[in-house]
Amino acid sequence: MTRVALQALLAASLALAACDATPGRNDTKQMPRPPPPEDASAPSALRIEIEIDGQPAPAIDAARLDATPPDFSEQDRRAWRIETLLGEAARRDGAVIAVTGEKGLSIQLDRSGAEGAPIAVLAISRRGEVLAAMVDPAEPFPAYHGHGGRLGRRGDPLPRIGGVTRIAVRSTPPR
Repeated sequence: MTRVALQALLAASLALAACDATPGRNDTKQMPRPPPPEDASAPSALRIEIEIDGQPAPAIDAARLDATPPDFSEQDRRAWRIETLLGEAARRDGAVIAVTGEKGLSIQLDRSGAEGAPIAVLAISRRGEVLAAMVDPAEPFPAYHGHGGRLGRRGDPLPRIGGVTRIAVRSTPPR
């Protein structure tokens, strides 16, 4: 190898060594996320498409949620009954609510008229995360941390889905 080629190889090696291609500490999740904002407002880009019996209806956006008082609230979370947001269509006997979330996944939230039965809600966390869930109306924001022991925690038995993009309501014929 010639002296010029050796010097070029050495210069290239030093240049590569000087470039730090490793991600920063926060990119590798070694640092905690910053604290959430003080207010629990809806994300400004929020837009949830609504369909009632196959027909489009007005979408749910941040302005609509900010104008509608939540049915449940805690210091850093708010939740609205789907019935509050969608009105009579979601209150009908036999109404079935299908919610589509992240990556096109969908769940069905069945309405029950029984006293104390879980209810379908649209919730926003303090970090602006939007989710649809079935919750116990007596305890819409159940405790999580410190319950159940390391492996004994039973988890949340009620369905929920994050990143809500669409809500469809339809009636089912009586059985």
